[in-house]
Amino acid sequence: MTSIAADHAPSLPSRAIRLAPLSAVLFLLAAWPLLLVESPPFQDLPNHVATAAVIGDLGAYPEYVFNGFFKTNAALFAWLVVGGKFLGTRLAARVFTAAVLAANAIVLPRFVRHFTGSDAKTWVACLVLWPMVHPWFASMGMLDFALGVPLSLALLVLLDGHARAPSWPRGIAIAAVGAVTWYAHVFPLLIVHGLIGLEALRRPTWRARLAAGVRYCTPLLPVLALALGSVLGHLNGTAGNTGGLSFDKSLAAWELVYNLWAEWFWGFTNRSITSIVPCIVLGVLGVRELWRRRSDADVPTFFSPSTMLVLALLYVFVPYKITNWFHVSSRLLPFLWCGLLLYLPATMPRWLVGLLAGSAVLYSAGMGVDYVRLDRDRKEFTAGMDAVPEGARLLPLVFDVKGSSVNTRNLQHMWGWYVHDRHTSAPLLFAHSRSFPITYREPPPLRFSHLLLENVASETATPASLCAAESRFDGCDDAFREAWTTFYADALPRFDHLLLWSPTPEALAMIPPAYVKTFERGKLLIYARQR
Repeated sequence: MTSIAADHAPSLPSRAIRLAPLSAVLFLLAAWPLLLVESPPFQDLPNHVATAAVIGDLGAYPEYVFNGFFKTNAALFAWLVVGGKFLGTRLAARVFTAAVLAANAIVLPRFVRHFTGSDAKTWVACLVLWPMVHPWFASMGMLDFALGVPLSLALLVLLDGHARAPSWPRGIAIAAVGAVTWYAHVFPLLIVHGLIGLEALRRPTWRARLAAGVRYCTPLLPVLALALGSVLGHLNGTAGNTGGLSFDKSLAAWELVYNLWAEWFWGFTNRSITSIVPCIVLGVLGVRELWRRRSDADVPTFFSPSTMLVLALLYVFVPYKITNWFHVSSRLLPFLWCGLLLYLPATMPRWLVGLLAGSAVLYSAGMGVDYVRLDRDRKEFTAGMDAVPEGARLLPLVFDVKGSSVNTRNLQHMWGWYVHDRHTSAPLLFAHSRSFPITYREPPPLRFSHLLLENVASETATPASLCAAESRFDGCDDAFREAWTTFYADALPRFDHLLLWSPTPEALAMIPPAYVKTFERGKLLIYARQR
């Protein structure tokens, strides 16, 4: 039941020399677009930037409480606050992104090399893993999770080496990498523990299973306590009234199939659509070899066919949303796809090598174009910065959340730059759970809970969109007028400025006369409340 990374593997120095150029090429393919923009065009990043700004000026935001940095999913926040003081927030965000991409570029080839023991299979794997260096979770701005994935894979490599040749240095390294993984994001660490349990269950007797579990878990015991504490805190940590909003959501079969590609390999738009080529190649070749070796004999540690089946079933049956955790089922995809990397053949036809290499170049070039186009959206969205007074009570209403993107909501949190640059109010800040560094001191009125507020504009853009959101078929015009009238009745005393992006004519007609337009450029409009 040992890893096929085997006793014939070359020494670490020679292995590192061979893998270093591969990692460098993978990193450059993914990271060069960072040189084209002031900040990465990631969906959630402006919200995280706003959080860092609030933490840096807590006195101006008495409605929020700072929960500290000693918690999971806090690495990015801590870096933006600390690193931002020396580098500036925009450069700090690029540096953190580069670190995430570098971690993937370094770990992924070494993960394959360790668990296959084959240089040839590692080269083949690099032909299909290049979209994983800049995964969809990075494009979403979920950078803590995107960092947690390569850290968890490195942890699995260390655990396998420690099980075969236990030593104090390895044990200490496991505890350290486990702690860093937890700090980045607890979910990959939970998957590691799940893989350990499934690997232990492959032993023939309960005594052997228990021994394997103890051998793997002993160095991780301190980290396991942190992980369990984080999960319990998350489940019991919702802060604020959500009005009975249901967070549970499962996906249809076609969405699950689509997300196998879209929520791991794909970038922003069709310019990165060539990422579907390695997705299909890895799926076909990996599953074929997985089926051939379904007996669980002579298979990689932690990623046996039976374990891969469990991961696939979890992906299918775990809800897409649980409590206030989003994209839950998709968080299993990194481990499912990385497991398939270990089942690739040692050779590929030349035409397929050429196809994959050409797809990588086109993908990289397309991502560069998308970075520039999405950054142009940011510049257009923030063009009204000078029209917003310092410390304004600003209410953002974003009617078009995607902008130039297709696979992310690039503009949904772009208001965060106004919080950062103008210290405006932050009513849409991630603060609904105590798992975040910032939470509400007192829950806001239900209408202004950010989980509800962020969808007001898109769902109430027109009478038709309101009826669609509420699953109603008549009275749409009256319901539309009533919705906006009551909304502004509550918003008017709370917010002295409105920011509207791409509003519909119907929505514009509902703005109260007390708000006067002070800025308009393209799709951006800013209104100020009359005194």
